[in-house]
Amino acid sequence: AVNCALALDAFGEEFRLAQEEKGIPFGMTRIGVNTGRAVVGNFGGNSRFDYTAHGDTINTAARLESVNKHLGTRICIGESTVAQCQHVHFRPVGNLILKGKTEAIGAFQPVTKAFSDSNHMVDYLEVYEAINSNDQSAADKIKRLIDKYPDDALAKFHANRYANGESGATVILKDK
Repeated sequence: AVNCALALDAFGEEFRLAQEEKGIPFGMTRIGVNTGRAVVGNFGGNSRFDYTAHGDTINTAARLESVNKHLGTRICIGESTVAQCQHVHFRPVGNLILKGKTEAIGAFQPVTKAFSDSNHMVDYLEVYEAINSNDQSAADKIKRLIDKYPDDALAKFHANRYANGESGATVILKDK
């Protein structure tokens, strides 16, 4: 599922950029992936059937997809999936309390191996550790990270949170 999400993201970005080069505005593709139990089958009545999946796992994946717009990411993966992906690289987003939920779910952004091995990742993980441990210097570390990597949308998300008086790695999302 994660490899499929990465392939969809690559195609979606290439297509979006090609459309924008033609002057056609095109929205960004966002993807959420979560793993767990679901009810799968044909649902409906006499006039229409829909083969689909239902359940909390599906709802959580949909919520992870929608929070990308707040995080500045395009793919958001739940911890239940990350735990099963030994050959994929991720960076932590935070512990998200998604709209309509009461418990936090660990969320991650898949990254390339090159990014995973980069100084950018090392710097981000240092900042994330400060965020996660409620270190008093977290806000300053986030600012330095953004100064060094001004295009890091996830770092900007955390900077905005801290500017609004939030702290720590638990993020309450009130919107979809």
